[in-house]
Amino acid sequence: MIKKLSQDIVIYGVSNGLRALVPFLMLPILTAYLSTEAFGILSLIEVSILFLFPLVSLNVYAGINVEYFHLNKEQLASYISNAILLSFIAFVLFFVFSLLFSRQIEQYVHIPSGIIVLLPIFAFLRLLPQVLLGLMQVEQKAKYYVLFTAVQILIDFSLSYMLIVFYNSGYIGRLEGIYVSAFLMSGFALYYLYKQGFLHFFTFRYTRQILDFSLPLVPHILGGVIIAMSDRYFIVYYDNYETLAYYTVAYQIAALMLLFGTSINQAWSPFLFRLLKEENRFNEIVKYTSILMGLFLILGVSIYLLKDMAFLLFVDEKFYEAKKYFAWLLIGFIFQSLYFLVTNFIFFKKRTKILAKVTFSGALLNLILNYFFIQKFGVIGVAYATALTWAMFFLIVLVMVVNIYKKER
Repeated sequence: MIKKLSQDIVIYGVSNGLRALVPFLMLPILTAYLSTEAFGILSLIEVSILFLFPLVSLNVYAGINVEYFHLNKEQLASYISNAILLSFIAFVLFFVFSLLFSRQIEQYVHIPSGIIVLLPIFAFLRLLPQVLLGLMQVEQKAKYYVLFTAVQILIDFSLSYMLIVFYNSGYIGRLEGIYVSAFLMSGFALYYLYKQGFLHFFTFRYTRQILDFSLPLVPHILGGVIIAMSDRYFIVYYDNYETLAYYTVAYQIAALMLLFGTSINQAWSPFLFRLLKEENRFNEIVKYTSILMGLFLILGVSIYLLKDMAFLLFVDEKFYEAKKYFAWLLIGFIFQSLYFLVTNFIFFKKRTKILAKVTFSGALLNLILNYFFIQKFGVIGVAYATALTWAMFFLIVLVMVVNIYKKER
């Protein structure tokens, strides 16, 4: 088992490394060809898409990954078809809303109204690739996972580079690169799901089951997005786009920790779910989880020690002021990675309603901390708020998991 887990960690690490490589490779290009204002606007658009995605997708992909272990293939195909249909209905509602109120929304989020209309489309285009990658993960088809990811990344980077450098399309070129790629891969994902027998005629058979699992995750995911991204809006409101550009650069470099944490957790979670289905494996589970937590801490320290090299390789010298935000953002990502490990237990038990309450409460706390810290400490205050919030999240969910499994033993 250890050998297979190690192989999958390496493969998922390569896959996520390729995915994370695009923002790193785009950093010198974006900073050279975009103005500070355009860089800031692009950052806000990306944040808004991340915020909208759980509302449009309804997080149905998370339920699919869990139900894979509880349903036979025929039932799973009906479940997936039902889930995609529900997400499409949500997309249509948000698209109509954005058409009707784009001008009003523009005044609050500082994004051009023409882009606001496209945000639901951008969000929906993320769904089918996410569903397919989730199935590849739970089926432990790690090599197919990395191949699919690599093709999408190649199209994304190539188009973005061409449109920005040769056609001088600015931040619009970056968006076109990302979402033309997402459109093409969505088409492939739909074809693959159909050919593999994971799609049936659309049905509402599992609607209640899907919504019972997925809807409580909406505030959970939104809470995570608020914690991760609301700092951008505070920075723009209290400072300017230039400072936001520095902060975003530091965020992307510190996110190396999240890359490792996500890769390890993607490889680990299918093993964990299988172990949890068996009896008398709890001590083994605790042992492996403790080892992974220790590994996360070692990785975090290593990334901090290599920060100067990372900035030298990926960041233009005029953006080196971003370094002052790096350490606190890295601490936040370390705790976020630890948090991912313990939430696996909650997902397996389908206790998502409890998790949603905790996450949404934490998001409100993060907003409060952002508000007071940025006024007291300046922009670095939002980095303090991010680190403190993820630390609290991890500790609270860890206590919840311990209490749940103590009662069952």
